[in-house]
Amino acid sequence: MIELSGTAYFWFIALGSIIGFIFGRAIKREGIPLVGNIIWGIAGSVISGSIGIILGLGDGLLFALAGTFAFLFLANVFHQHHKDDVEGEVNYGIHIKRKGV
Repeated sequence: MIELSGTAYFWFIALGSIIGFIFGRAIKREGIPLVGNIIWGIAGSVISGSIGIILGLGDGLLFALAGTFAFLFLANVFHQHHKDDVEGEVNYGIHIKRKGV
């Protein structure tokens, strides 16, 4: 049975950083920055890989991979990066003409 050790954490961190880097380069400026993707990738990999090992389901790398993609997806989808989204004031510049005004 696989146990949590330094080697397991090394592979979780390596997997998370590589997937975070690839994910950050693929989406470019549409989500969180590249460094944020790497950090969230490492966090997702370590957390989900540790849970996979604790539950005794495989060696944890498959769970780490799935957890990394889940964390990165959620972090990037719910990231507010547009000025209008952050400030809450939306001005689209559309003017509606009223009749008789």
